[in-house]
Amino acid sequence: MRKRLILAGGGHAHLHTLSRLDLFHAAGIDVTCVAPTPHLAYSGMGPGMLSGRYAPSDLRFDIEAMAGRRGEKMLPAAGGDHPPRPPRAGKDGADGEGTLSGFIRGAVVRVVPEERRLVLEDGRELTYDAVSFGLGSRVVVPFPVETSPRTAVFPVKPIENLLAARRHIESLAEAGPVRVLVAGGGPSGFEVAANVLGLFASCGVKKPLVAVAVGRGLLCGWPRRARRAAIRSLRRRGARIVCGRVVRLAGGRAQLASGAHESCDVLLVATGTRPPELFSRCGLALSPDGGLTVNAFLQSPMHPEIFGGGDCVQFGPRELPRAGVYAVRQGPILCANLLAYLTGGKLLPFRQTGTNFLALLNCGDGRAILRKGPFVFEGAWCMALKDWIDRGFIQSFPPRRPPA
Repeated sequence: MRKRLILAGGGHAHLHTLSRLDLFHAAGIDVTCVAPTPHLAYSGMGPGMLSGRYAPSDLRFDIEAMAGRRGEKMLPAAGGDHPPRPPRAGKDGADGEGTLSGFIRGAVVRVVPEERRLVLEDGRELTYDAVSFGLGSRVVVPFPVETSPRTAVFPVKPIENLLAARRHIESLAEAGPVRVLVAGGGPSGFEVAANVLGLFASCGVKKPLVAVAVGRGLLCGWPRRARRAAIRSLRRRGARIVCGRVVRLAGGRAQLASGAHESCDVLLVATGTRPPELFSRCGLALSPDGGLTVNAFLQSPMHPEIFGGGDCVQFGPRELPRAGVYAVRQGPILCANLLAYLTGGKLLPFRQTGTNFLALLNCGDGRAILRKGPFVFEGAWCMALKDWIDRGFIQSFPPRRPPA
């Protein structure tokens, strides 16, 4: 009997598996990818989309095409009973072998580990022999927001929000000055603010009204030279750096912890990411922030048929920062271990946990800041390197071609 693997989410950690489905099919394993949208936006190029350097199509992975044939036949919710396996998707959705394969558009909202069952947002259900979570992370606005037509609020994740922010800013800029406030002074906050400045430059705005509200300083924890370069990049183009974290938004004004206020037409929230709430609701999360706790094999210690990678997991052996590089590094190991688990092979530990990785920040003006350990550089050549790496990564996961 064929086994079934469910990939819950089309995140970066699942790209390696999606690009090697033939290995699974040859081993008697049907693979189904469940994701809310048929495309994955590459986070590394998101700020560049905000400034207009990249079109949305430049940074998309077509995960539906990578997953191959689309699964159409689904059973309705079974009221908590373990449902029979739906048919596998073939040309018309079924081939009579009792499993489902391909891509399903939907969001997993519940896991029933004891029954190896997933429940989707619309009530549909899926059973599995193994499941892997690559759901990414989300930005939760950490302060109260009073809804007002004066200010549009855009969390910087999901990445598609940056395209919506760009279009909104462009529409406001046609009528007059636009006040933009970025909440958060980490790498994401810097790149977003820098690329808003790039967007204004492309719109012909001479005096942009951009402020960045930072709690502990801009790029806290980075080498001093990198922090100075980031501050210089923003201030040179007219941005203000405001000390203090945003604690409330009301009436078109953001209140800071210091008691000061910043008026804004657009608020971009880059205050850090969190895993989805799914794991806490299902009793699978052991980490304080609600991530799926996994062991060295990227496997749940409580349920060995459950795996995960990327921002939605908490790596048990060693706490890792939430950075896209780990999702990319975990991809090959996750793929190998999913195949090994379902075929009785030996699992491999994930060991690439070092923090001395190459980091490149898009300054939004054709330049970038490069950091590798204590070494810091800035310039157009750094942006050219970042562009070459990012485009190469996108091209390394092409959609699967349908069989002739």
